[in-house]
Amino acid sequence: MTIKESRNSRRCAICDENQNRVLFQPRFSGLALGSLMTGYDVVVCEGCGFCFADNVPDQTAFDIYYREMSKYEHQDRFGQPSEFEVRQFPELVRFIQKYIPDEQARILEVGCANAGLLNSLQQSGYKNLLGIDPSPICAQNAEQLYRIRVLTSALSDIKAEPGSFDFIIMVAVLEHIQDLNGALQKIHDLLAPLGRLFIEVPDATKFISSPDAPFQEFSIEHINFFSQKSLENVMGIHGFTDVFSTQVSYDQTDTYTGHTIRMVFQKHNVGDKFDLILDNDSETGLKNYIDASRKVENRIHETINELIEGQNPLIVWGVGTHTQRLMATSQLATANIVAFVDANPNYQGKRLNNVPIISPKSLIGMGEPILVSSRIFQSEIVHQIRFELKLNNSIFTLYED
Repeated sequence: MTIKESRNSRRCAICDENQNRVLFQPRFSGLALGSLMTGYDVVVCEGCGFCFADNVPDQTAFDIYYREMSKYEHQDRFGQPSEFEVRQFPELVRFIQKYIPDEQARILEVGCANAGLLNSLQQSGYKNLLGIDPSPICAQNAEQLYRIRVLTSALSDIKAEPGSFDFIIMVAVLEHIQDLNGALQKIHDLLAPLGRLFIEVPDATKFISSPDAPFQEFSIEHINFFSQKSLENVMGIHGFTDVFSTQVSYDQTDTYTGHTIRMVFQKHNVGDKFDLILDNDSETGLKNYIDASRKVENRIHETINELIEGQNPLIVWGVGTHTQRLMATSQLATANIVAFVDANPNYQGKRLNNVPIISPKSLIGMGEPILVSSRIFQSEIVHQIRFELKLNNSIFTLYED
């Protein structure tokens, strides 16, 4: 995949204001033949308080990236859901089925990945299920694992008649979309009159409460940072009425607790009167998160400086946002790195900072120390190195478990 990086200014998707203030500027070291962008500006809208990533590629670039570089295919486990997803999907079904009219309702999930959630709906008796995802591997997995049809398409390209669906699901999707206006107009068209929409997004007001790596919430993929107010605002101006809303916490791993906003909306007429709610919560939440991240980042940089001081050969496990940020902002880029490792086949065979990216199994026979460049999955990776690959390499980690 080759994407020529272009950075485009975005108007606020809520109030159409083009005046904003920069809160932070994430920077990343680009992945050769697979990079979406090397940075953007986290901004707050002066008009309504919505926080988002400005100066990012257009929606087409994001569509290509998710088609060719998806990390949601789980090819390393043949599309099977993770332990977290096995717990999460039935719980989500119990929540949303209260808002689905009946088992014959026409249901669409946007960004369904391997259709694990749709499968849980199928097991609960729902009949008319369809998924859409840009990754062709995800569509294949959904068919092979669950006999569920998934269209390989960007949302903007979906071929369906207006009013084709009674219920639409978007879980961990809206924070990824550059063209919010186009996406929500499309969703509005696809819903039947009085149709409903379920949305779950990360809660930007609680980023500080999730013990992830510093600035990890400002990833290459997450470009909209919602509070409950801003989510209600963006949906309200696009023709959706709030039916129910809640804030939810969940344990993704033994060391990571995530926080999300769940909202159910009902379609109404675009243009109906909607009064915007000024959102001060997002800016406050992001500023607190930025301050806390800086403190952790300083300690991480000190650890990296000590690790690379002797310029001994080093292997780095992980090439996602965490590593690409460290390669752009710390001395890790000057280390004597002989290989990067990642379980995602879409990364393997490419290069980061002109260093090859290899599969975990390719580590067999390599004796260099391994730096685990992840916080959420740090323990899982260490376990894989020691007990699945049965390697005796020295292991360095950046975070306390």
